[in-house]
Amino acid sequence: MELQRRIVQAYRWQRRLGHALVTGPECRLVVNPALPDLWDANHVDEVTAATESGADAVFAAMDRQFGQARWRVVHTDCFTPDAFVARLAFEDFEEQSVTIQMVLQGGLTDRGARIALRPVVDDADWRALQRLVIVNHAGSTPTGGSGASPQIGEAQIGEAMVAAWRAKASAQRFHLVLQNGAPVAYGSCAVAPGGVGMIEDLFTLPSARRQGLATGLVAVFTDQLIAAGCDVVFLGAFADAAPKRLYARLGFRPVTLTRVWMRRSATGN
Repeated sequence: MELQRRIVQAYRWQRRLGHALVTGPECRLVVNPALPDLWDANHVDEVTAATESGADAVFAAMDRQFGQARWRVVHTDCFTPDAFVARLAFEDFEEQSVTIQMVLQGGLTDRGARIALRPVVDDADWRALQRLVIVNHAGSTPTGGSGASPQIGEAQIGEAMVAAWRAKASAQRFHLVLQNGAPVAYGSCAVAPGGVGMIEDLFTLPSARRQGLATGLVAVFTDQLIAAGCDVVFLGAFADAAPKRLYARLGFRPVTLTRVWMRRSATGN
């Protein structure tokens, strides 16, 4: 389970970037009152509660910390006690996106197209990224991994997500892919503690798909992460989405699952 533990720890680290981390009873709480509708900015993870009283304490801590949020959100993984996961289901938390965490085994089998890559650095870059994020989430279902309240619009989701990403940018590098000078895709990568390389947030405009851009982006990021000393490179794929097949063809293999659970707050804020 050592590989799974490294991946889970890296994923927790990435989600916490740019937010406050509070140690709760048998859990950690990630808090950002400035972004109340963004699930990754206000959630519980690293739950160790395996008893009824422990679960009660976790839920009470969520209510104390997330009073500003419309939702109560919990991230679980293979180290979350089954008893707590069962309690989430019993308490009417709805399972949202199931993510397959996939690790590169050996070298990439395809390097895709040669791409024009632009690091996201200045305000104009962030605005361009935000426009692509809006397009991405306009095409998503409410449970398709947007990570935000379905009660807010795509423009607000884009603004909130990019604000959160800007807060992570010192550790997580965001890039645009240009085609004829125009941004058509984006992605990010990060070197997590322990030498684990993460590839995140991949998206290509529908009009630019099937041209090898996503594969090219994965290849560039993989090269960067290995050059930075990472001995593990992984990415996440939604279980109900087609990209998992692409990643498998490139040499990534599924090793563990992570899940998101959501319930509207009792106060309905």
